[in-house]
Amino acid sequence: MKKTLLSVAILAANLFYSQVTIGSGTRVDSNIGLSTPISIYYGYSLSQQIYLASEIGPAMNIQQLKFYVQNPISSLGNTAQVDVWIGHTTSTGFQNVVSTTGAGWIPVSQQQKVLTTGNLTYSGSEVTITLTTPFAYNGTQNLVITVDENKSGDDGNSYPFYQTVDYANDMTLINRSDTDNPDPLNPPTNYTGPSSFATTEVQGKKYKAIVTLIAQNLGVADVRTVGDASISPNPAADFVVIKSKLTVGSVDIFDANGRKVSNNLSLNHDKIDIRHLSSGVYLLKINYKEGFSTTKKIIKK
Repeated sequence: MKKTLLSVAILAANLFYSQVTIGSGTRVDSNIGLSTPISIYYGYSLSQQIYLASEIGPAMNIQQLKFYVQNPISSLGNTAQVDVWIGHTTSTGFQNVVSTTGAGWIPVSQQQKVLTTGNLTYSGSEVTITLTTPFAYNGTQNLVITVDENKSGDDGNSYPFYQTVDYANDMTLINRSDTDNPDPLNPPTNYTGPSSFATTEVQGKKYKAIVTLIAQNLGVADVRTVGDASISPNPAADFVVIKSKLTVGSVDIFDANGRKVSNNLSLNHDKIDIRHLSSGVYLLKINYKEGFSTTKKIIKK
């Protein structure tokens, strides 16, 4: 009996995954063709998005990328043949300049190819990309994720991806077309500014797709860090209360550009003082004494 219970416990632990979700809300692009990471409304698309270390947290071996769309999916038959690269970067945004060569792509030669001609899986309003080669995130640098969709044809305008709030810098680049398939090794470079929507040009956005980074199978202890902490009130003007089943050791605060603005704050009766912050969006990196951390977004009034 003990052996059976032990086997069940081991199996249950192995079914759990460590994961972190970056972004929240139901924002979608007003121009559905610019929805990222994949423009489902167009035949081909190439996108890059930057996710900050302050949003991601500790090191992890990323196995899956999960994105979220506005409506339950009935079919994505023309959205396939997907190539994905992931890389570490020191960039906190894309350095775009208005010119015919001004799009600030991060070369895929500086990234690791983690999926070749792969397919998407979907359930309800969730779209998952499973990597054939897990990416070893180092826990300290920012991430760039490149998604290249290569199957001709589109799947309509019913599935825009949910997007984050605005950042100070461009966090996304996208080029999409029904006729010309952009080459990630030699991407189009014509950037004419944020108001441009032409398919012959590269578009930049100050926001990015909400994503859940899912690691390879890990023990049940890792799962407890995901979404464990609750933050209230949010928005807040003076103090934030942090509640967690784990023991909070310290809190770091980052601004929307990923700059650390407060370091190693201690809780006082489950509260931290944010009166010194200017109004805006911030990220709280909650460091647990058990050795884990998680990231939560707050809005300072």
